[in-house]
Amino acid sequence: MSAELDEQYRTRPSTPMIGPYSTNQMDDFYAALSRGEAKSSGLMNLMQHLIAAERCPDGANVLDVCCGRGLALPLLHRYAPKIVRYVGLDISTDNLAEAHTRLADLRQEYGTPFPVDFVECDVSGAWPQLPAFDVALYTSALEHLPFELGVRSLAATGAALAPGGVLYLSTPQAFGPPPRPLQYRVHVYEWSREEVVQAVEAAGLIVDEVMGLLPPEPEGVAAELAERYGDGAVDFYRALAARVPKALLDTVSAVAVPNRATELLFVCRRPA
Repeated sequence: MSAELDEQYRTRPSTPMIGPYSTNQMDDFYAALSRGEAKSSGLMNLMQHLIAAERCPDGANVLDVCCGRGLALPLLHRYAPKIVRYVGLDISTDNLAEAHTRLADLRQEYGTPFPVDFVECDVSGAWPQLPAFDVALYTSALEHLPFELGVRSLAATGAALAPGGVLYLSTPQAFGPPPRPLQYRVHVYEWSREEVVQAVEAAGLIVDEVMGLLPPEPEGVAAELAERYGDGAVDFYRALAARVPKALLDTVSAVAVPNRATELLFVCRRPA
């Protein structure tokens, strides 16, 4: 686990709950940056939403599973304005109220590039009638559900994707067999990479790519870089570490070390 990880996020004494779920929200990186804070956890959230937004094709229907406060919306507005519809699902009324406020602020400043709908929904239960989606985001939320309910939510997400549709799924990477201690007290269950791949494949999807989002300690980064790319990559990493602010270096270096990263982004596809 990176020493830079946000201590408040990691050790918050009480966790908002709805039934068996934790509804604790990912770091609001927009608010943090406005206060002059550049944290690895916040830049990770920026990174994963930016990856999805930049890859989002024109004309896509976009689903945001456990959309929370709608943090993906500003980047979609800027980098994917030609999508045709966005639907956000969340179990928390409070989260959706904040998402509506964020949307209203965006529209006041930038206009309305695409329709947006928010739906209060338990993503592990019955979903409302929805169109097939070309892109689904399920970011930093799976770990807030018990394992079996998480499996159900992935099955429902897979079923909601159109043939050829893409899912961007992020979650912490747990190591070793369960039961495992949680890396973060606000989580309910943290998945191993193998568990995620099995559940995704059971949902009818193929894992095309796995990227790291949060790195291990620097020696862990160096070890995996040496294994994957050789000693030259380690020298390059150490040269960057001497010059680049740690929060930025963490965000970029994690992508190259998925085997040891403490958070992963899975890019999954429903076969055409």
